[in-house]
Amino acid sequence: MGETLYRPPLPPGPNWTNIGAALRASPPKYLLNLFKKYGEIARFKGAFTVYAINNPDCVKNILTSAWPQYSKNTIDYKVISTVFGNGLVTSDGNDWARQRRIMQPVFSGRSVNSFDKIINDTTAALADNWSTKNIDDPIWLDRDMSKITFQVVSRTLFGTNIDHVSDEMIDILDLLNIHPMRLSALLRLFPWIPSPSNKRFLRANRRLDEIVYALIEEHRAPDACQENIVGRLLAAKDEDSKASLTAEQIRDEVVTLMLAGHETSAVSLTWTFYLLSQYPEIEERLCEELETKLNGAPATSSDLAELTYLKQVVQESLRLYPAVWGIARRSLDEVTLGGYCIPENSYIAITPYVLHRDPKHWPEPEKFDPERFSPGQIKSRHSYSYLPFGAGPRTCIGAGMAMLEIQLILAQLLQRFKVTPITDQRIEVEAAVTLKPRYGLKVCLEPRIK
Repeated sequence: MGETLYRPPLPPGPNWTNIGAALRASPPKYLLNLFKKYGEIARFKGAFTVYAINNPDCVKNILTSAWPQYSKNTIDYKVISTVFGNGLVTSDGNDWARQRRIMQPVFSGRSVNSFDKIINDTTAALADNWSTKNIDDPIWLDRDMSKITFQVVSRTLFGTNIDHVSDEMIDILDLLNIHPMRLSALLRLFPWIPSPSNKRFLRANRRLDEIVYALIEEHRAPDACQENIVGRLLAAKDEDSKASLTAEQIRDEVVTLMLAGHETSAVSLTWTFYLLSQYPEIEERLCEELETKLNGAPATSSDLAELTYLKQVVQESLRLYPAVWGIARRSLDEVTLGGYCIPENSYIAITPYVLHRDPKHWPEPEKFDPERFSPGQIKSRHSYSYLPFGAGPRTCIGAGMAMLEIQLILAQLLQRFKVTPITDQRIEVEAAVTLKPRYGLKVCLEPRIK
């Protein structure tokens, strides 16, 4: 007879309503505590049973080795799809495979690197605006990072600025960016329920559609510039079927790229500035590298290979504050993971926030230490212990763009300003679709003297 397989450990109590409250308060911290107490594979019962998988070998199996056995047909993605539609993040099966084939060339390294001028020009405009600020007049860093990354994504998507609707779009996207398990988000699955949150959501989503469809139609004009992502999507065809994307499919991809593209980079930049302010010796070393290699000039995509410490700083920031803090899947069959039997149709949660804090792979896990990403340390560590952009066939298609954008913005702004959070403000994570500062981040700006 084979080895008897058991279900993963299940915490005794509290009841599911208390677990629900803990998850709503801070899902990543709840899952981190579950990991610390019950190990890499555990389960808990809320409204349904969740299998928390934070073993790198098992994560590799789910995301890469046996990825077709796991579906995105989860309640999280159903809620997110009320905004994203059937975009690349939420689609599954044959739909996803076709969309990925069509979109992959748009995000090739050469295509992405060509956007460095847009990123630098947009950053220079923000830096010029910052230079007018009084040193005693604090700004909301998270809002400025959201604005600049939205400007970047809108210019790369549409090939021009859409600043006339940018503030409205940022407010809409911020309203839509809430944790999928919150009641107000779950109610989106039942739009006929006339709750105040549903009314706000439907108004925001309708306005989002109006703006995006109008912008797409402008790009269908014969004289419209096609050297942008929307132009490339309009021209793209599936190699197998030769079919083009419909207007609705392009809308879904554009909205996905807008929210996923600008929000993930914005929160990553915000957390990186915050971490550097808490570790002045790291900030000083980074600024020395920037001064030596760039001498006050913006970095280009070709400069990044020489800015090794800049990349390590960003990688370590993404370890502590991964913008996409959780990954959900559903098992299509009964599977065995780490010696445990996981039933068919089970909800599986992989949490990069937790994986990135496993002391087996990350000694002193709460410490900000970019040396973790020096070449020798990377080689000695399990590759699936670090998942800021997911892994396997469904790795984030915009990972290269995000890394380019974050590094170029940091390189330019850090050369011109020292960013210091004001004292006596609460710094706390909020797990929405992305991992953001719950109360924002207010900072003072000090010009660096050359």
